[in-house]
Amino acid sequence: MAGEPELLGVEPERQPDELRQVQHGHVQLAPDHAFGDGLLQVEVEVAQRAGGDQAVGVGVDRVAEVAAGLSPAVRDHFAVITVDLAGTGQSGPIDCLSAYDTGTLTSLGVDPTDPEAASALAGLSRSLTFECGDLAGPELSLVNSTAAADDLDALRSALGDPALTLIGRGFGATLGAVYADRYPGRVGAAVLDAPANPLDELDARAAAIAVAAEQSLDAFAAGCPTFQGGCPLGSDPRAQVAKAISTLDNARGAGPGSGNTNGGSVLLTLLLRLGSPSGWPQLATALAAASAGNPASIEEMLRDSLGLSGSTGWLNAAIIYGCNDNAERISPEQMAAAVASVKPQAPMFGPYTVGLVGICTSWPAPESALGAVKGTGAAPILVAGAVQDPQAPYQAVRALAGQLGSATLISWQSGQHGSYPQSPCVTAAVDAYLLKGTLPAVGSLCPP
Repeated sequence: MAGEPELLGVEPERQPDELRQVQHGHVQLAPDHAFGDGLLQVEVEVAQRAGGDQAVGVGVDRVAEVAAGLSPAVRDHFAVITVDLAGTGQSGPIDCLSAYDTGTLTSLGVDPTDPEAASALAGLSRSLTFECGDLAGPELSLVNSTAAADDLDALRSALGDPALTLIGRGFGATLGAVYADRYPGRVGAAVLDAPANPLDELDARAAAIAVAAEQSLDAFAAGCPTFQGGCPLGSDPRAQVAKAISTLDNARGAGPGSGNTNGGSVLLTLLLRLGSPSGWPQLATALAAASAGNPASIEEMLRDSLGLSGSTGWLNAAIIYGCNDNAERISPEQMAAAVASVKPQAPMFGPYTVGLVGICTSWPAPESALGAVKGTGAAPILVAGAVQDPQAPYQAVRALAGQLGSATLISWQSGQHGSYPQSPCVTAAVDAYLLKGTLPAVGSLCPP
């Protein structure tokens, strides 16, 4: 849940230097992709200048943003194609996250082994399982990354292309790796930025994210005095963050699952925001207000990060794909052991982050859980990772690169989530790879 699921997933810092032609359409999938009451239609957006090859991504309503986030040279060479995957956007959306469940999710307890917090978490898992299952029917477990990779290949076939060029960040990077594993001969090129390791169980992945977030919070605290106007959190930023958590947790009516902003809300906001250092000054100001008992800024930042001011579509997808891609269903005893194990390394984030694994506890068994991705026979693939990324722990990025037989890893000394196009060094390497087929040297490390 640490970040929006995107295949072409870059945060644009500029608009396209000229208007692009945007076209909308859909691809009707073959009968073996049936979903709900009929055949699934994958919605497609294309942003293209005259001529050029095609690069494919996810999220039809963001095609212009995605194109804007690419370097001008890549935009000139490729038509950018984005799609809504099954269960999302306009492709048979499963919009099963009710206002009540959203409120519970954003106000979970800081420690899932606390009885009240455990009860709220278990109730949320049961409610989500019922609501999503009721809406999607028995096909719910079929909405997963394996099926999404198959849908991408159906799109490739419909486009008449022998191979796809993929650029993915976060979930999209992981999905790109799954595609390369299932269809290695149909990968023209792939840039996988900040992927997860499909071999990791949910609790292990959560523990790694918690440790990375703890280290990112240390960097945030160390950098706070350098913010313009000084550090709003005073001389001990970490202590003030802890105070913000406890202050909101002790507010009247702010218990676990209450729907009111509490300590869990602060931790979730941090998990979603620490990966963007440019926003740290704003985050520090919100935390200072929370430590004084004012939750408004934290609530606004959390709603913005989760997209709650508009559609909750990506949040639904993050839960559905997350639970359907992994077979782990954690018991209370396993939860307690996982919390105890992570606490020494991540005392602030560990319990809460591991607790999020409990969202899948009541979920049905997956139809096709993810496993190792090898991509044997695929064209050269470029994997990128920031060494201190709090949302995509570097060891997971490195592990996935090691699984893919044709992958080259380029690293960035940064705590930013996503390296392309934020790092000029990584951007130059990606552009050289996509436009000339040239890979960076093995072990390349880009400066901060």
